[in-house]
Amino acid sequence: MDQSVAIQETLAKGENCKIAVECVSLLNDVRESKLIGLVQQSNEHALFLYSHRRMAITGDDVTLDEIIPISYDFSVVEVSSPDELAVVGADTRVRVTFFDEELVLKLPFGSQSRLFLAEVNRAWSDVCEQHPRQEPKFGWLSKYRKVSRAARPLRKPAGAADSRMSQRQRSA
Repeated sequence: MDQSVAIQETLAKGENCKIAVECVSLLNDVRESKLIGLVQQSNEHALFLYSHRRMAITGDDVTLDEIIPISYDFSVVEVSSPDELAVVGADTRVRVTFFDEELVLKLPFGSQSRLFLAEVNRAWSDVCEQHPRQEPKFGWLSKYRKVSRAARPLRKPAGAADSRMSQRQRSA
């Protein structure tokens, strides 16, 4: 089932959820089922991470937790142990980073996860081709920051200050 429909219902006009996939967030040995979607507005992209109580069918089934803008300071890398690589059909573990923030997700084995990662990499490649002459502004995300502010932030390394994204927004 295409769960991007549930995400699309939470978005403003002109914003499009290109693809979504269920995943498991791994943070401090806590596993949480999540829904992650690649959202596009004009030529800018961001990952929207949602909690859900059950199978996400409508926008009422999801709650926005985190937004990760896809900019030059973003990366997504597959990180699998040798044990995981040896198992055919194993889930795909990825590390998503934005400045000093990090999130580890486990995507289910299958073509939907592969397609999701390909689309995210394509969005990041588009940013890299435009950098630095046309850096994304992400003004369209400000309306969501209030909604997701109460949610837990991405894990930060010990001693890390505010993320540079927050500093950049204050100076804009």
